[in-house]
Amino acid sequence: MTARSHTFTSRGWLGDDGDPARPQQVLGVPVIEQLATRPDAPGALVRLADRRFALTGPTVAAGLSHQLDRHIQRRAARGAGSAWYAEARRVLRTVRRTGSEA
Repeated sequence: MTARSHTFTSRGWLGDDGDPARPQQVLGVPVIEQLATRPDAPGALVRLADRRFALTGPTVAAGLSHQLDRHIQRRAARGAGSAWYAEARRVLRTVRRTGSEA
């Protein structure tokens, strides 16, 4: 595993990134599991091959589960999409609790 795999990254979703509702890869890393799909706009919560998780949509954020959880919490505080962010946090926390993070 490289140091990059522990790095939290956030940026806008680009047209070349593909479909944010069903990403095949995120930031060049293959998606191994789609955990949740955003119901109100194109977006998803996914598990990446490098052990990180990613949240896709108008922006993409990728990091370890605790890093992504903090990012989602900050996004939810802004108000828009709060139901989606609450669901994404619930799913992410369930994954952490069941120990299926790795």
